[in-house]
Formats: sequence, structure tokens, C-alpha cells
Amino acid sequence: MNLEIPIQELSNNTFFWKFYLCWFRGYDEKEEKNIDEAVEVVETNETDFYHWEREFFNHDDIEENPKYVTGQITDNLNFAVEFAEYEINFFLNDIYIGNLGGHFEAWFFTLEELLAFEKYPNLFLLFLPMAGITADQKAILKPFIIKNLNLIPKFENHSEYIADCILNGLVMESSFEETLGIGLTNNQNHSIRNITDYPRYKEDVITLNKILITLE
Repeated sequence: MNLEIPIQELSNNTFFWKFYLCWFRGYDEKEEKNIDEAVEVVETNETDFYHWEREFFNHDDIEENPKYVTGQITDNLNFAVEFAEYEINFFLNDIYIGNLGGHFEAWFFTLEELLAFEKYPNLFLLFLPMAGITADQKAILKPFIIKNLNLIPKFENHSEYIADCILNGLVMESSFEETLGIGLTNNQNHSIRNITDYPRYKEDVITLNKILITLE
């Protein structure tokens, strides 16, 4: 079985993005719905969606050999996103930058870092749950999220609502700081860049900070 998913196949895949968004930490504040309930506004055939999901995870050794999307971003930066049964793991240059699922962790890309991925098809939405913003940046980021959601079939009539739900889950409590000799850090819970609580990530943070500066 070929476990690699060509990133081009994600572009028009309504089932994939509906499935993927359910892993986000977003929510509908007014209706008190988590994002997995909120994305139900995107209507798909339940039977077809069920069969797609079964096929997506249909192999016995998925934990040891998960499906994945990978690619080259620049000459010195590549990415991989692995889809295990109970978590999604993210990597840049084979360096772990977080996961959705069991024990949530995130690199927490800044707004500027996230927007640098906007010119690469599908990467913006793939990395969106790894971002962290301030409340006043929601208005800046919202049109970019809507623009990308509008490219997905059946999302166009619900893109603003889903964008609002996503944005609610991206706001951080801690700010980014420029740390001498390291680059950008923050003390957000579950943050790879929180080298105060997670000193084991320090060298990786230094390495990726240097690369991401060239990407912006």
C-alpha cells in the first residue's frame, strides 16, 4: 500500500478537509459547539464520507506506518504531516513541531510565519492549527482563512462561519518574545517554543527559527 498522499490530491477533497478540520481546537462560542460539530454545516453524503474515512485508515499497522503528506517548501526546508489513527503529527526538516490529538502540542507559528506558507497550495490550511495569534490579529487572518476555505468544494457558503470557529481556537494567552541566541520563543502551554517548560526542544527551536526567518 502506498502510504504517501500527494498534496495535489487535497486541493478539491471535501472529505479530507472536513475530516481534518475536526481535529482543530476551534469552536463556535455563541452556540457552544466544538469545531467537529460546527463543520457539519458542510453537507456531504454521510455514507460516502464514512467509506472514505474507513478507506483512509484501512490498514492494520497504521500506528507504525501512518499515511502522510510530504514535500519540499524551499531548498532548505521540507515538511511532513503524518495521519495516525488517534493523532496527527507535524514535522519540518524531520524536526517534530507538534500534534493534534492525544497530547496536543504546537510550534505556534506567528501570524507572519503562517502567512509565508500562503503562497504554497494547501500548506496554509495544513499548518493553520500549528499557529498562535493575538486576539487583535483575528481580523487580519480571517480573510486568508476564508480565501483558502472557498477553494474547497461545498465550503464556500460556510467559509466565514468556519473561519470564525477556527480563529477562536488560535488565540494564545502568552506573547512571543525574542530570546537572545535562540530567536522567537513563548511560554504558552503545550508550545514547542516554550523552552522554559520544555528545554528539550531548545536546539530544535534555534534551528527552525533561523530557517523560518528566511521564509518570511
